[in-house]
Amino acid sequence: MKKIVILVSVLMLLMVNVVNAKSNKAKKRIGDKKFEKIMKDFQLEAVIETTKGNISVYLYPEAAPKNVANFVFLAKNNFYNGLTFHRVIPNGLVQGGDPLGNGTGTAGYFLNDEISDWLNFDNEGMLAFANSGPNTNSSQFFITMQAMSSLNGKHTIIGGTKSREDLGVLRTIRQDDKILNIDIKGRKVDKFLDYFSEEVSEWERKLEKPVNHE
Repeated sequence: MKKIVILVSVLMLLMVNVVNAKSNKAKKRIGDKKFEKIMKDFQLEAVIETTKGNISVYLYPEAAPKNVANFVFLAKNNFYNGLTFHRVIPNGLVQGGDPLGNGTGTAGYFLNDEISDWLNFDNEGMLAFANSGPNTNSSQFFITMQAMSSLNGKHTIIGGTKSREDLGVLRTIRQDDKILNIDIKGRKVDKFLDYFSEEVSEWERKLEKPVNHE
């Protein structure tokens, strides 16, 4: 009889744990959805000022919150000012954000990928982080000039061009053209990085300032 009571108690405990686990997962999903809405409500945009003109892009923190926060952090710290577009594939993509200007530079730290199931490279004008393999996002980014579905699942997309005019400016970019400044816009934009205070503290400690600024 005693063994039966113990067995029943164990089974009840297991059932409670399963119910709690499901409840926690449900709460996490609800929390994620609420966080996604908060991120989307910032309506973030970036104006990438270059020597060939301005390229305006929408940012998608609801899809890649930490990677967008990193891009915003670097822009607000003037990290990109004066850096070149060191890689240009005609009618393909332009890539910049390397403090060394040779394709090997970083911001001094790396971020994990945030691959969204609703953002892909099936359309032109996608803004994404370059990498040297999974989970090596840092400061280098690229913007595509055509659909490049072969990149799907391999790069974290953080934004997309706003208009045909922006794509037009993008297509005039040549190797060694420069990024003059990246201006971040949005609703209550100054509050955005408050949601990533721990990450920002870490990034500030590790940030390596570019050496080729003018």
